[in-house]
Amino acid sequence: MAYFVQVLLVALLYHLTNTFASFGGMVFGRYTLQRPLVGGLLVGLLFGDVQKGLELGVAFQLAYMGAFAVGGAVSIDVGVVSYPVMAIAIINGLDTGTALAIAAPISILTANLTHVMRAFNTVCTGIVRKGIEEVDYKKIELGNVILPQAFLAAMNFTVVFVLMYLGTGAVDSLLAVVPQNVMHALGLLGGVLPAVGMAMLLKFNIVGNWMFIFFVLGFMMVCSMGMGFIPIAIFAAALAFLYWKIDSRPEASTASASANVFTDDDEVEL
Repeated sequence: MAYFVQVLLVALLYHLTNTFASFGGMVFGRYTLQRPLVGGLLVGLLFGDVQKGLELGVAFQLAYMGAFAVGGAVSIDVGVVSYPVMAIAIINGLDTGTALAIAAPISILTANLTHVMRAFNTVCTGIVRKGIEEVDYKKIELGNVILPQAFLAAMNFTVVFVLMYLGTGAVDSLLAVVPQNVMHALGLLGGVLPAVGMAMLLKFNIVGNWMFIFFVLGFMMVCSMGMGFIPIAIFAAALAFLYWKIDSRPEASTASASANVFTDDDEVEL
């Protein structure tokens, strides 16, 4: 298989891992194709070294298993780790440690391209607004679907072609050009964003003050007990199941229903 075709397929897979891609989406793209273990298998098949792909896939999966975006904060791009970085590691015969080392700066760098895409989408909203005013469905589709998807695909394909044709040297050169104080400022800003994202989640997910105890419990399990994400997730699932069972008991439903039933003897204040 020609190298250009291999790069093109890697770019397509990377594009499908993006949450905003029309054909990938959240379930198939982000939570299936984006996983490093799946990426290692597919990239290994493309470049004829499945064993190496699975070895790297397992290592990347363990390293990025707990990576998730909180609220609107953008932390890392797992998709770029699972596909172009994985391909670079297989082509150059990099060991697991070296591959993990180059994956970190690349994933942080490409994650910030999300802001570029969102900025472009704000421009497209003007086209959509004008289409609504003119009742022009083609213009609405152009601003809402065609232009954003075309820009996203062009951006993702460009990232893969730059990485796989220029290699990691281009990324290192780019990071070297950025002033140290700018990188420090970006790091400080990135440290604040998860707190903002967590505040947004708490605002919309905690419907009663008593539910805040679940957040406090999870916080203590991470900070005080040093538990990992998987044990906490298992404990949270068990706790959620118990809460659901208690809340859905017939006695609880009957009591809730009877509390809202009025009889002829009840006094009603007007």
